[in-house]
Amino acid sequence: MSDAMALAICRSVRAERARNGLTQSALAERLGVSQSTIAAMESGTRRVYAHELPDICRALDTTLAGLLHGAPEADLRALGI
Repeated sequence: MSDAMALAICRSVRAERARNGLTQSALAERLGVSQSTIAAMESGTRRVYAHELPDICRALDTTLAGLLHGAPEADLRALGI
């Protein structure tokens, strides 16, 4: 995953969480992780792994395409999106 795509995902997680009116703690509870894990994801100090994306999308009531909004065009093309 490119750094730019990873950053776009981090920003989207934060934005979708805020749109859903969730605290980091509430999202962490939905995902079964710690609040500090969510904080690290959102700040970009911890990458979001591909196997985590379905659970994150469900927890945030969004699609993968929605979560990838803002990712580099070349990365999206490589994914077939």
